[in-house]
Amino acid sequence: MVLRDKVENQTRLNRRLLCASPAYLKSRGRPDVPADLRRDDCIVVRQNESACGVWRLARGKEGEAEKVHGKLSTNDGEVALNWALDGHGILMRSDWDIAEYLRSGRLQQVLADYETPAADIYAVYLERLNLSAKVSFFVEHLREYLSTHADSPESRKSAW
Repeated sequence: MVLRDKVENQTRLNRRLLCASPAYLKSRGRPDVPADLRRDDCIVVRQNESACGVWRLARGKEGEAEKVHGKLSTNDGEVALNWALDGHGILMRSDWDIAEYLRSGRLQQVLADYETPAADIYAVYLERLNLSAKVSFFVEHLREYLSTHADSPESRKSAW
């Protein structure tokens, strides 16, 4: 049996952002509110059993779930990122995954006033190693490292 230990820091780690290329935004316009996403081509990354194409956004205490549409979907985040860079639509990705492109201007954040749920990060190990000091140390080290070294759009230098 394999156990998974969630490695996350709710305040910052693995925060997701909506982004698109400047060319896409120039041709289609910039969404002002989540409902505007219905008119856009959104690039959907399928994960686990999550509802495919439903993006949850919140501002303050108010939250919305938008069913987004687009011609492109994948279960490969790198493929989806390349589609966004090529101007094919709006993408939701972890900030550490798109930080360098936001800093360089190849991607621009959209709906920056809204937050999306953070994506989980898991450390996976065999059940028989659950109580191992090495595993416990590694998971704690991973938590600490990711909470202080994950790249973000505001970082000047990537830690990756």
